[in-house]
Amino acid sequence: MKNFSLKIATPDGLVFDGEVESLLIRTTEGDVEILAGHADFLSALGIGRARITANGEKRFAAVSGGFVSVRKNEVNVVCTTFEFSDEIDINRAKLAKERAEDAIKSKKDSNAEALLKAKLSRALARISAWELGK
Repeated sequence: MKNFSLKIATPDGLVFDGEVESLLIRTTEGDVEILAGHADFLSALGIGRARITANGEKRFAAVSGGFVSVRKNEVNVVCTTFEFSDEIDINRAKLAKERAEDAIKSKKDSNAEALLKAKLSRALARISAWELGK
């Protein structure tokens, strides 16, 4: 399988820079898988899982916010958060999930509810990425 260049950056800096076979990532429109030779592409990222395949090995991550761009076989991801499964504190993620669920049940303010649902989505993405990476 052919490779392409992938760079992933967050506000904390560059978290990945290498050659990969594929990238599966959640956009605001749904999951997109990028392979070598993909057409030029730009999309906003949603909250969800990502999967990077390099040297036949799959790595999972939780990702939220930002964008993905493909141009001339180079892929750049700039996102708010990107955590590989082996970096996720699963107990913290489960606690965040429980707190968000409890807060959603008790809130009536629609603005607060939207923020709480985003927090819940992020916690669920982290838990899912951690489970897949085990």
